[in-house]
Amino acid sequence: MTRSPLSRLLILPRLLVVAAGAIATQPAAAQPAAAPFPTGKPVSMHVGVNPGGGNDQIMRLVARHIGNHLPGNPSVVAKNTPGAGGRRLAGLLANTAPRDGTEMGMLHRGLVTEQLLGDVAVPFKLQDLTWLGTPSATTDTCIVWHTARVQGVADLKQHELVIAGDGNEAWQVYILQRLLGAKVRTVLGYPGGSAMNLAMEREEAGGRCAYSWQALKAAIPDWVRDRKVRPIMQFALTKHPELPDVPLIMDFAKTDLDRNALHLLMAPQVFGFPFVAPPGLLPEVRDMLRLAFDRTMQDPRFRDDARKIRLEPDPGKGEILERVAREIYASSPETVARAKQLISSQ
Repeated sequence: MTRSPLSRLLILPRLLVVAAGAIATQPAAAQPAAAPFPTGKPVSMHVGVNPGGGNDQIMRLVARHIGNHLPGNPSVVAKNTPGAGGRRLAGLLANTAPRDGTEMGMLHRGLVTEQLLGDVAVPFKLQDLTWLGTPSATTDTCIVWHTARVQGVADLKQHELVIAGDGNEAWQVYILQRLLGAKVRTVLGYPGGSAMNLAMEREEAGGRCAYSWQALKAAIPDWVRDRKVRPIMQFALTKHPELPDVPLIMDFAKTDLDRNALHLLMAPQVFGFPFVAPPGLLPEVRDMLRLAFDRTMQDPRFRDDARKIRLEPDPGKGEILERVAREIYASSPETVARAKQLISSQ
């Protein structure tokens, strides 16, 4: 079995950690010049989703503590900047946000491979953003409501699973269809995670995909405790320790090329809940933000609050995320082509 350089880099992500919709059609805005960090000036922390979901909680958790580790202990204002599946926020940070360290955000991890695999052109390079770090890698899951007819992978070949979606889950649905022959149909148009969860509770939808196990436990722990939902597939490079009996998508690769393509497609899970700042920051500002993020992850107060929302910090450094992002965009043409086939709507 042969592995691509990316596969070798990502196969043990935890060890590595330790050692645009609307904007896509707009011309790139004039990019602000880099400037020193203005000590004491308020800082904005964005997330590209509506309030209330797991990603929103994690962004607000970091925003609540990172100011204690920035020069002058500035106030950090948490902001929701939804739109275009997270591309609006990425575009704001890449093109119009001040390049002085006062604007940061948490991206949807699926955007990491957007320019390599997606059909929508965006007027910036995601890999050039200033990667600050992640509180944890993630394990995406497809979950089903406890009354849904589909309760396991075998059922997907016999019965249709209707899932609630906002577009970010499409690639996982296509992989299930192509590698497993799964009968999955997505109902689009939900504005965010809270609306999709309500659709399951009302039994308008049988489940969700692209829902990380970490975010699910943080946002709705009683669903896990009371077994109201069941994970039926893991989308990651390795199984989560808490889900040893849930199938892993990597196990359904039939060829080396499929395996390499899946490694590329699963790479965003290494990024987990990635925090970024605009590109082109002065090196001292970039290093200051990364240090503040690292110190936040180790802050006992942050870790205590993380436990309250059932987040288990397993932080990854910004330098590692930057390295992996550049490795992703150096994937072989054959691997990229096969990955595109697996997630194509055609």
